[in-house]
Amino acid sequence: MKKLIMKMNIGLLLTIGLVSGQSAHDAIHITENEEGFGVRALAMGGAYTALANDYSGIYWNPAGLASIDKTGIHAELSHLQFSNDALYMGNLTSNNQGFTKLKSIGFVMPLPTAQGSFVIAGGYNKVLDYDDHLYFEGFGDMSNDIGFDIEDENGDIYFYPFDQGVYRQEEVRSEGGLRQWSIGGAIALSSNFTIGLTTSLVHGKEEYNLGFSQFDDNDLYNVYPGDFDEYTVNQYLQSDYYALNLKLGGMVDLNNMIKVGGVITLPSKYYVEETHSFSDDLVFDDGTNDPTSDTGNWDYNVKTPFIFDAGIAFTNNLITLSASGRYRDWSQTRFEVSGFDTNSQDYSDLMSENNSLARDYDQVLEYRLGGEILLPGLNTKLRAGYTLIPSPLRDLNDDRITYSAGVSFKVDNNVSLDFSYLKRDWTRDSWDIYTPAGVKENIETHKVLVGLTYNL
Repeated sequence: MKKLIMKMNIGLLLTIGLVSGQSAHDAIHITENEEGFGVRALAMGGAYTALANDYSGIYWNPAGLASIDKTGIHAELSHLQFSNDALYMGNLTSNNQGFTKLKSIGFVMPLPTAQGSFVIAGGYNKVLDYDDHLYFEGFGDMSNDIGFDIEDENGDIYFYPFDQGVYRQEEVRSEGGLRQWSIGGAIALSSNFTIGLTTSLVHGKEEYNLGFSQFDDNDLYNVYPGDFDEYTVNQYLQSDYYALNLKLGGMVDLNNMIKVGGVITLPSKYYVEETHSFSDDLVFDDGTNDPTSDTGNWDYNVKTPFIFDAGIAFTNNLITLSASGRYRDWSQTRFEVSGFDTNSQDYSDLMSENNSLARDYDQVLEYRLGGEILLPGLNTKLRAGYTLIPSPLRDLNDDRITYSAGVSFKVDNNVSLDFSYLKRDWTRDSWDIYTPAGVKENIETHKVLVGLTYNL
């Protein structure tokens, strides 16, 4: 009768976007891939700081809401097509996944004023997707140090490795997003100067699943009691994020054709709740097996840095051109440690991660360009955009570039339909304790947005 004791402590290490415990990467991951919302805004590359003259201004620049003169209802859907070519130990695996979700729904309402304007807006908006997927398989010659102690009937313990010359499969899936329940308003302080404010209750949820299997396909491990046949692992992590977000914006109309805008997003404190589970099972040649499982949870707080946006836009009867930039110093992200005993291991670990945040992460300036042209007589507008977002990691040349395009149809005086398309491709190197040789990924995403606006 075999009694199995796992020799190695296989911690919860996540291939896509996460690592075990509360790491510097965890803190950055919460808001790193924020893209905002708005079919028109995203078609124009997010270069919307000096425009923001529709419902999505509640995110891009609340001061732009003041230019809206009709009550309206807005809704949009998004569909993400995620393609991943993964190369592991010379074996190429291709995979495609689709994700369809509600992107936003909200309203804009101008209120009566003696002069100038006063506009309020509110709704639900998804500003970030955690959707990701990786699958690969192949023979692994590099040791992953998986081995087990086996205690015999006499109480003697022997170590048997099960770590090389095996066939490996791994699938990692992440789903979820960061959502904002927002209310905003804007007023015109003069004929050419408006200010606005947006307050958002932020809730994010991410579900992460990892499945790993290791098979003795070549029957290398065939001597009793180390006659291993298969080893499987399943890991699950659910992360919930909660925060309050405050955004202040201003906009100046310079000459009826050129506008400039600026936005300050104040630091937010994210409360994070995480729940995890781990299970594995080792199967022998004779069919006997030894399963184990574990569950746990933890919570912590992360403070995000200031965000500064600035932009300029030119508009006439036929074309609109816009540009904007966003500055953020990722190195100022911090884990809150005030609630921990200064002599505790948790305090020491979080201080170490805060040092890593200050040392390894950098200031980033994002660039966004967009354009729109009206097709006279067709009630149609064409749009295009470009976005460049540098990596938050210091000295890492890994810019994220997105190309976008869109079209808008005015159905009648009250209804308009908008369509946008966003494309992005990049490479990524992934690895974990089960696959130390690593995986080289070529990733391509295609996102389609559909929006409907109804003006009362």
